Amino acid sequence: MDRARAVELLKECLKEIPHLKELHHHNQERQLWENKVEDIIKAGLDADDVGRFLAGRQYLLVSPLTLDNELQKHYLENVNKSETNLKSIIQKYEILGLETQPAALVELKTARAFIAHEGQTVALSKLTKFLDALGIKCLMAEGEPSDGRSVERQVKWTYQQADFVVILATKGRAVDKRSGEAYMGMNVADELGRARGVFNNRIILLLQSGVEPHANISEIVYERFTPQSMDKALTKIARELTGWGLIRASREEMKKNVQTI
Repeated sequence: MDRARAVELLKECLKEIPHLKELHHHNQERQLWENKVEDIIKAGLDADDVGRFLAGRQYLLVSPLTLDNELQKHYLENVNKSETNLKSIIQKYEILGLETQPAALVELKTARAFIAHEGQTVALSKLTKFLDALGIKCLMAEGEPSDGRSVERQVKWTYQQADFVVILATKGRAVDKRSGEAYMGMNVADELGRARGVFNNRIILLLQSGVEPHANISEIVYERFTPQSMDKALTKIARELTGWGLIRASREEMKKNVQTI
């Protein structure tokens, strides 16, 4: 699909937003609409435009006590954000013109992931192997040249080289006395807090089964895993990276990469 056609289709999608705003938050139309917009962008525009479309989206932790009006407010905030982001993408091509090279011919740069982890584990080995298979460079502060930097400066420097962060939250030593569940390792918990201020929404949190969620993961979507079975967690990574425009992978390719880990 050429860019002119893609922009034309996005303008049609923009006209559907007033209807979406009239719907109750519990509907299928918004998700179908978002999937359509993402498909158009991936087919005809730049790789990073999917990330621009999804930028700033807010997540809400829902409990049985969450009021319906709170859910509706959250729904409308995200629809409004999608509208703004879509207008931004259309404006970009109206300013730059539509004669530029089609997205299908643009070579993606190698994306880089900062990996926050606690020790050498089976889960870490599977994670890095999977990212390598996707062509993602894995960065870990202790594995990068330090050039005489302190530990704190080394971590900050490594952060600056990364496009996103994966928090691999395995079991730490501390245990919740009430639930009996372990907390994530303290170093990982600290990195999670730091990452929220650096990477904004480009955080992938993988939480080992049996690990008590910390209060500081509020509004961060996470995926559970066990070291023996990481398929769902790895699939989530591929889905997020595709959404951010950092990789282009078909469902068949993702499934194949997951199954080989």
